[in-house]
Amino acid sequence: MNITGFDKIAPYLTHPLVLVGFVMLLVYGIHWQLMRSGLLSQVSKKDSGLIIRLFLRYGFWLALVLLLAGFGLQFSGIGLSAWNKWMDKEKAYVYFNVGQFYIHHDKPDRAEKLYRKALAFDHTEETREIMAGAFGDLGLMYRKSGKLDRAEEMHLKALEFHEALGNKEGMADNYANLGIIYYRSYKLDQAEDMYRKALSLDETLDCKQGMANAYTSLGLIYGRHGELDRAEEMHLKALELDEALDRKEDMAINYGNLGLLYKTRGELEQAENMYLKALDLNEVLGRKEGMADNYDNLGNVYWIRGDLDKAEELWQKSLHLYEIMGHPLAEKVKHLLRELAEARSTSTR
Repeated sequence: MNITGFDKIAPYLTHPLVLVGFVMLLVYGIHWQLMRSGLLSQVSKKDSGLIIRLFLRYGFWLALVLLLAGFGLQFSGIGLSAWNKWMDKEKAYVYFNVGQFYIHHDKPDRAEKLYRKALAFDHTEETREIMAGAFGDLGLMYRKSGKLDRAEEMHLKALEFHEALGNKEGMADNYANLGIIYYRSYKLDQAEDMYRKALSLDETLDCKQGMANAYTSLGLIYGRHGELDRAEEMHLKALELDEALDRKEDMAINYGNLGLLYKTRGELEQAENMYLKALDLNEVLGRKEGMADNYDNLGNVYWIRGDLDKAEELWQKSLHLYEIMGHPLAEKVKHLLRELAEARSTSTR
């Protein structure tokens, strides 16, 4: 039985006697599936006779025990209540896990329906962890699709459950995700507050990866505010942690961020050095988008210096990579090349 098949029958397994029937079906029918798949070899005539004798001797008693257990749960008020509560948790868990399966296979619409089914169960102490996970995953899905208001709502709900559970790791993750949402919504003060809360928890947990992410995000906020010294401090702290963790992609990102910062200050030599370090790492990683961005930024450095030939060479490399990816930033680089051509023709008049 595959994962989608179980998803369809799970809602019907609430009644104890139905579940007993399901278990008996598995006990007496699963061997056919195992033999058909080749996991269980065909039995000989000698062995089959022994199996039949064992079945006749013990099969009736196994079925009787299962039926008595089912009737016991069916007619016991306390047992049935506890059973139903346990089954609600298990069904919510199944819906949540199948939802994650669809997320990993890039089927967000199907995942959303299953997360919603998981969230439809009572929000009890037993289901808090599942609810926190479902709300958090929905928040990530909505953010990815640009539905920032709905993403915020989901992460706030997930945060409530993680707080009730005392799960600091989950709280830190949701503070960081809220920070991303507020940053993208240009609510920089709120974003900073969320990143600071995430950083505080990550420091308590000694989660260096979370700390590095928070420092990077705070650096971007200070850069937008024009607080370049504070931005530099954050990116350097992030870079130190990324190097310790050997997170090459994140190192490349922070080298790029520092390059932009130094270029804004007019420190072109340092900017070029940072962009080249980022480019080296992106080439090792095969990150075409990162390489295209580095070539673009290096072209800007040479444009500012007045070296139009070198700027053109670098922008052409950037354009080539963006066009291979079908990236929208290809149009921006084309515009830069047109400006360069106009500047060159003006200087020759």
